[in-house]
Amino acid sequence: MQKDFKQILSEHQALLSRVASSYEANESVRQELLQEIALAVWQGLERFNGDASLKTYILKIAHNRAVTHVSKEVKNREVSQPDDDDIVGTAGAMDEEPEYVAARSRQVTTLLEAIRALPLTMRQVMTLTLEGLSYQEIAEVCGLTKNHVGVLLQRAKNTLQQRMNND
Repeated sequence: MQKDFKQILSEHQALLSRVASSYEANESVRQELLQEIALAVWQGLERFNGDASLKTYILKIAHNRAVTHVSKEVKNREVSQPDDDDIVGTAGAMDEEPEYVAARSRQVTTLLEAIRALPLTMRQVMTLTLEGLSYQEIAEVCGLTKNHVGVLLQRAKNTLQQRMNND
């Protein structure tokens, strides 16, 4: 592998963090998941052969690890609620008005909760779409057809819109 693991991890840290956030609400468990993802990426880099972009390859590893994590966590405990620190940290105030920050924070929290509530395959498709991947790249990461990605994305969008409108 031409690039150093630390450099690759540094370049994709925010992306991997967003993936972990879409699967885990609890901050400490999310950090553990992020560490698991980093380890899996490190282990998987030696198998990278350039068939896909490095970003797509890393996302595939991250999502596979996250799906495994969710499967284990569902068996071990109830789905966690976001910590207060998560809500404040996620808002990212564009405007410093307290009302705006609070409203934006509630919107982000509601959206993350709605995304986490999606079935795993829809969650993967939605998260990868939010990361800017094309249908073809999402299909490669998830092992689906391009058409199936479109169907799942449309269903996920409809579900999210219903949940967001009901809250």
